Amino acid sequence: MQLYHEYSSVMHTNTYIVVEGQDAIVVDPGDAACADSVKSKLDALRARLKAILITHAHFDHIAGVAKLKQLYEEDSPKVYMHKFGAEYISGKKNMGKYMGVKVEPFEPDVLLEGGETLNVIGLDIDVIYTPGHSKDGVCYRLRDRLFTGDTLFFCAYGRTDLFDGDFATLKQSVQNLFALEGNYVLLPGHGEPTTLEFERRNNPILTDGEEDGRTEEDDGALDDEQEMYPADESENTREAEPAPTDDDSLENGSRADR
Repeated sequence: MQLYHEYSSVMHTNTYIVVEGQDAIVVDPGDAACADSVKSKLDALRARLKAILITHAHFDHIAGVAKLKQLYEEDSPKVYMHKFGAEYISGKKNMGKYMGVKVEPFEPDVLLEGGETLNVIGLDIDVIYTPGHSKDGVCYRLRDRLFTGDTLFFCAYGRTDLFDGDFATLKQSVQNLFALEGNYVLLPGHGEPTTLEFERRNNPILTDGEEDGRTEEDDGALDDEQEMYPADESENTREAEPAPTDDDSLENGSRADR
């Protein structure tokens, strides 16, 4: 298995490409330009796209899906996402409206509930339901890696003041991840990789209360002028010891300079 990385969207979303043999999976393609980059990468590898996994349906994680489906029309890659995300695709809840981004509509092929084990391109992938940042959040467990979307970051966690966000729910989702046995490399939707063991010891969600999660009484509705993320991409960041580095966290992959 090979793992590659691209940045996508105005939010510098982490898009991941998993290649097994000559088949590939893409996690969270954030815009059309990313779709083109993925196509170039897979063409160079002579690999075919078979599946698109969505961690949640905010614009910066789904805006490249329609373009990828178009580019790989003959291969018919299946789109996997949580069932609650379907309503986000074309509505204001995907947050694109507030950032001036239009999400081209697409039809998901497999609607998830959480708890499934998918077999995609010969790889077993566990689906873990992790609502809180949005109600459709999922993480994907693949061998010793967790694709965590906007649930859990390096020394941070997803904001909860957007539509359907809820701090208590997110905190429970993160605690469920912390309860997994063993250690995993975490590949988040934004920022650098980290490990589950490091976040168990250092993540501020362990001590933060609802006011730190920035939950608002308006159920997360943003004014048109309000930015989706603060300038540093998360207010929920605390100083901590550096996360352990792992040169193999993106196995045989490429990482753009940040």
